[in-house]
Amino acid sequence: MVKPARIQPFKGLCYNPAKIAYEDVIAPPYDVISDRQKKALAARSPYNIVRLILGARDESPERYETVKTLLNNWIHEGVLRFDTQPAVYFYMQDYDLENGSRLTRKGFIALCKLESFASGKIAPHEMTHKKQIDDRLMLLRASQANLSPIFSLYSDPEMTINETFMEKHQDDPLLDTTDEDNVRHRFYRVTDPEALALAVQVLSEKKLLIADGHHRYATALAYRNEMRKLTGNSSGQAPFDYVMMYFTNTHDKGLTILPSHRLLHSLENFEMPLFLEKLREFFDVTEFPFQNEEEEQKQRVKFFDALKVIQGREIGFGLFLMKRSCFCLLTLKQKMRKDTILLSFSRSIRHMAIPIFNELVLKRILNLDTDQKRQTHINIIKNNGKAIDLVHSGRFQMAFLFNPNTFKEIHDVIADNQVMPPKSTFFFPKLLSGLVIYKHAPRG
Repeated sequence: MVKPARIQPFKGLCYNPAKIAYEDVIAPPYDVISDRQKKALAARSPYNIVRLILGARDESPERYETVKTLLNNWIHEGVLRFDTQPAVYFYMQDYDLENGSRLTRKGFIALCKLESFASGKIAPHEMTHKKQIDDRLMLLRASQANLSPIFSLYSDPEMTINETFMEKHQDDPLLDTTDEDNVRHRFYRVTDPEALALAVQVLSEKKLLIADGHHRYATALAYRNEMRKLTGNSSGQAPFDYVMMYFTNTHDKGLTILPSHRLLHSLENFEMPLFLEKLREFFDVTEFPFQNEEEEQKQRVKFFDALKVIQGREIGFGLFLMKRSCFCLLTLKQKMRKDTILLSFSRSIRHMAIPIFNELVLKRILNLDTDQKRQTHINIIKNNGKAIDLVHSGRFQMAFLFNPNTFKEIHDVIADNQVMPPKSTFFFPKLLSGLVIYKHAPRG
């Protein structure tokens, strides 16, 4: 029997530009869309992808059947149509960093053969939650489609795929638009046989790291196993043996990991002096105080420089307290390295800031639930300036400020057979949903 290819081009299900404008039907990933944003997206078009990836947010099983009906109707109406030949979809995103630099991340969307994590060929780096997997599994059963791609990383120092796709992609993009975050999205169809063959060859033996989409990957695995039992087809070449995936190279200079800052709010009976006293039991605290706006700007620069310096050298993070008019740099005391619970963490995890923050600050000092799905006092944000502005506004009591995770930290966690706490990493920019759909139909 012929060994199934690791990745494959496919006949994507794409919006028909003769029927709709792409800008009206795309959306961010489902798990970052607020209720308010969902309503705004749905108002743009009756065919916006948000109607499929989220649908009604009630608990009735009928909501998944509604998605199935919508998807089939859109295909029947010609709003969505299958490409006539297998393709790989080249995707470029131009975006700005806070320091003013503008970068371009390049990647492509294709089908990836599903592998269990035990195979070692595909690795997760974050925990998953059963409730989200159950929700996505019900959606996949009903739609028989991957509505948005999983985000994965591979390593190719030669950058062969990017260079080839830059040369071989079609001149006119399917989409060229700039979103509200000033991210420009350019999306191309690639059908050149040599380019497709190169992508298949380069990715044939590469280990993949899931950067975003852990729940959707776990869902696809569960669905594959379910369908193998149901159909008796375990050839490895059925439509359900593959999942739609976005691949980007870790050597691409446009690949960025942003920090995941924690903003705390609505803490009852919170006493600042007592909180700071408890912090000093676990951390050495370096203060960057200010008395006015001009001083704050200078101290902010000094603080973030100091935070950057400790990355990879010490375990620590920052704290902004408006009521105290102070930035604080918190570094773990040496004595805490012998703490029984911290020592119970794997070596890779106990050297990371967010697991330490979860255990010492959330659990021990504030007595808060460390489970991401049950945290009601915490918001997560990637932007340094916005995090500080939100504390200034009074909406939040404090901001804990982190360095972004490094690729070395992530690979150390994987090598240690561990996973990181949810929302530890923020790969920016996010991928749009609605660019292409993988419908479980013969790939041809």
